[in-house]
Amino acid sequence: METISFSESLRLENPLYIDLRTPGEFEKGSIPGAINIPVFSDEERKTLGWEYKNISPKKARISGLQFISPKLPEIIDKIDRIRVNGQVVLFCWRGGLRSQAIQQAGNLLDIQTYRIKGGYKEFRKYVLEFFKNYQLPGRLITLHGLTGSGKTKILSQLAQKNYKTLDLEKMAGHRGSVFGHLGIKKYIGQKEFDACLWKKLVRVGEFSFLIIEGESKRIGSIYLPDFLLGENRDQGVNIFISTSLEKRVEYILEEYSRETNLEDLAIEGQNCLQNIEKRVRAKAGNSVFVDLQAMLEKKEFFHFILVLLRDYYDPLYSAYLKNFGNLTWKFRVMICLKRWNKFPVF
Repeated sequence: METISFSESLRLENPLYIDLRTPGEFEKGSIPGAINIPVFSDEERKTLGWEYKNISPKKARISGLQFISPKLPEIIDKIDRIRVNGQVVLFCWRGGLRSQAIQQAGNLLDIQTYRIKGGYKEFRKYVLEFFKNYQLPGRLITLHGLTGSGKTKILSQLAQKNYKTLDLEKMAGHRGSVFGHLGIKKYIGQKEFDACLWKKLVRVGEFSFLIIEGESKRIGSIYLPDFLLGENRDQGVNIFISTSLEKRVEYILEEYSRETNLEDLAIEGQNCLQNIEKRVRAKAGNSVFVDLQAMLEKKEFFHFILVLLRDYYDPLYSAYLKNFGNLTWKFRVMICLKRWNKFPVF
């Protein structure tokens, strides 16, 4: 049986990662591209944990054998079919009993596999160490603008033209504000975000510039690594994108209603509005908050977004806008064109 570290697995010709953890564990984060072939269900794992803690480790292991035995032929058959495409690398939570049991069963049938020592925890440690030591090969070009100014759309168009970009909000499954999760079906946790960002950076490789959207330290519940903030961003090029209030409202309404019906938007919008009630009342006044509630109840989304931007979000970002002085968006792009002649004209 061959046990390797995660970094060693990256040197294999075509590693095929098999995550043997439960569907619930897999959902919270895995090695990018891994295939989930669970040894136990979430319920079985919960049972084993209870027996281990409240009865004895031996009892938990006996139950584990009873759970896994009927599944072994199917699991080994799946791995046997997958391995024709590359070198199979097994892992569970800490490189323990689950991956060891499947590797031993495969060996009996001459099915060679690798097993990650330390399991998923080893991968997680590797990613965090990667972030800690990561040095940007080039400079950041950061797109700034008020809420709804179309930064994400521009970023997407640049990516389609093969410019090196990072769509941090897409990776985080959140648009940044308290309303940022509306219309996005899947919840993304920190571990999944970190794994996705690591994979993107590896794919990007060397660059003279990398285009991102201006974000705070947090996007929803996701924390960004320091190398995308602070001095690296300040010493790069910052582009301010400006458009009319009406256009911003139209863009936001289109974006948020793409995957969510208006009824759900109204309900979820009320919940989000309640979360910022104190701040809206303090910044925009009691009457504005009452008007916003009424607009949502009547499903007057256009006016709701307009008032929320004009009376709450835009004043909130007034200090942020001062960083750009009187420079216009076009002048900022001209600065970029002087420094990098490959940067596109929008």
